[in-house]
Amino acid sequence: MTEQIVFLDDEGLAPSTRLKRPACKHSWQQFAYTRPEQVIDHLQNATIALTCSVPLREEHLRHLPKLKMISLALTGRDIVDLDYCHAHGIEVTSVPGYAANTVAEHSLAMILELFRRPAAFTRLMRQVSTGEAPYQNIYFNHRIRDVRDKQLAIIGSGPIAMRLAHLARAFGMQVLFEDRGGKRPGPDCRPLAELLKSCDVLSINCPLTPETHNLIDVEQLALMKPDAVVVNTGRGGVINEAALIDALQNGRLGGVALDVVEHEPLHPSNPLFALIDRDDFLLNPHIAWSSEDAMQQLMDSAVDNISDFVARQGFGKRVSSG
Repeated sequence: MTEQIVFLDDEGLAPSTRLKRPACKHSWQQFAYTRPEQVIDHLQNATIALTCSVPLREEHLRHLPKLKMISLALTGRDIVDLDYCHAHGIEVTSVPGYAANTVAEHSLAMILELFRRPAAFTRLMRQVSTGEAPYQNIYFNHRIRDVRDKQLAIIGSGPIAMRLAHLARAFGMQVLFEDRGGKRPGPDCRPLAELLKSCDVLSINCPLTPETHNLIDVEQLALMKPDAVVVNTGRGGVINEAALIDALQNGRLGGVALDVVEHEPLHPSNPLFALIDRDDFLLNPHIAWSSEDAMQQLMDSAVDNISDFVARQGFGKRVSSG
């Protein structure tokens, strides 16, 4: 049997990424991007869907009776209606942990920028060069702090969280983890409220679930020290963004760095852009995962998941992928 494979959004690949083909008999079609209203049309004859970011909900899936498998080039699976897939025998795979190092490095880079401010001082030097800021001998325009001996509180327990902990300890930070409501014992685990009161850095490295949605809200932010910083490279919905904006604008946080937001892609009307000119605010368009090395590993694994699925189901013989 020839599998009809459709890649819904290849615009998510860097130019350096080499996209191999599955080791099974197949046809291949790919699109730069698939908008919600195009999903059914693009997947009408597909038996296997490959996607980096296109949500596949019940309103799409119920019109796609030929679909047998969804390969997500992602860590999580929250963009797919898993209940529907389970009920209708559609297998869903992802690539957990593929970007553990790259996202952890990005998280640490954001922490270092909020504490050391090299980019902020570069912007200041641009202003000096144009006469917008005064030329002088010494500059104290931005607070500079060491990360050594600072307390990093991590919400999360997966590969990214573990790698970030390893990197942060190498910088001399004290690393503690949120105890997941008492479900995670250990000397380095603390209740969330206790962590929020004591931490210098709060890093979000957990998936978005009903339990973690708005986990950090007005009440939780009020517990934090006024010079503590918040870094989110996990999922946007874990933090109430309106509460976060209010806390930073009113001096109740020392800095905020976001690689993820609740509604993606980032639209120019997003209220977070009210903070964009602040030097204590970093906003990235969900790119922590996208180093060239991690992206190649991601796509190799996502295609391998297709080959493995076909082999397990006996839908075709494995052939050389060239």
